[in-house]
Amino acid sequence: MFSFLRFPGQRQAACDEGLKETANLPEFAPVPKSKASAHPPKERMKSIPPPSAPTRFSSAKKAADSPEDHPTMHYSVRGAWLCHTGKVRRVNEDSCLAGAEFSVGSKDEAAKIAIDSGPWIIAVSDGIGGHLGGAEASREVVKGLAECPRVTPHSISEILQRLNRRLCERGRKEVEFSAMGATVAGIGCGGRGVFAFNVGDSRVYRFQGGRLVQLTRDDSEAEDLIDQGLLERNEGARPGFLHALTQAIGGRDEVIDVETHIHPLQVDQPTRFLICTDGLTDMIHSAAIQKILSTETNPQAAATALFEKAMNAGGVDNITVAVIEIAKT
Repeated sequence: MFSFLRFPGQRQAACDEGLKETANLPEFAPVPKSKASAHPPKERMKSIPPPSAPTRFSSAKKAADSPEDHPTMHYSVRGAWLCHTGKVRRVNEDSCLAGAEFSVGSKDEAAKIAIDSGPWIIAVSDGIGGHLGGAEASREVVKGLAECPRVTPHSISEILQRLNRRLCERGRKEVEFSAMGATVAGIGCGGRGVFAFNVGDSRVYRFQGGRLVQLTRDDSEAEDLIDQGLLERNEGARPGFLHALTQAIGGRDEVIDVETHIHPLQVDQPTRFLICTDGLTDMIHSAAIQKILSTETNPQAAATALFEKAMNAGGVDNITVAVIEIAKT
């Protein structure tokens, strides 16, 4: 959760990283000093195909000129979400948005999601920059998305761009919020249909036909090396520095525009999706996630099972999951 963006001249947040003092972790789950030192599980990732190239911000902007209202593009969403501090952190820096409701605390039980038609947004955000700045940043992100006047790729991209500037400027002016920032991932439904979006390394997965597919691309050094052919996706555990983010909402002193990744979705039949922060994916193998989603048909049961699996694996980071089913109405 405390991965710092690797940019020249950035001030490092001089704040407590928020570790619980009395946590007893299993030997296989050491407490990371930062997100950049938390190793992912040893797994082969062949079961998860590499995510397809996202629609870039410029493409999303062009699409905004089209009419907003498409009467055939109405989708319901049912599911459950859970946002928890985990076993180690003292503060929950994750936040979750489900339609008009958002959580910034820690919940032990999965909450229901039931929205009959759009527009709506389901999203998760993972704070960076220390426990004070990170928690504030993720709250700002979900609150900003909740106030989105139109749920389109262009409007989401514009809101995240404004939030990026706001967090950078606040972190520069207020020492206690230095380097405050957050990742974000979610699914939006509006006049332009259904689409996934992300900035950072929070993720969106599609689960269909018993197969789990990652839709979003991580903004991380590891993903850049994979793209360049310098790192294989199935190498398992990697050095901690490979978890450093290359992009987030805020997280630096200088205001640099972010590029929101947009992934248009085609939903012709009821389809299940998973939206989560890396507190889940750093703890659970992709094959284990796929198995849980296959066996647990109830969204609340699935979200609870994923959360418990991550906690049993050590729960070294905040954990946020949303298991949803989208259907055309």
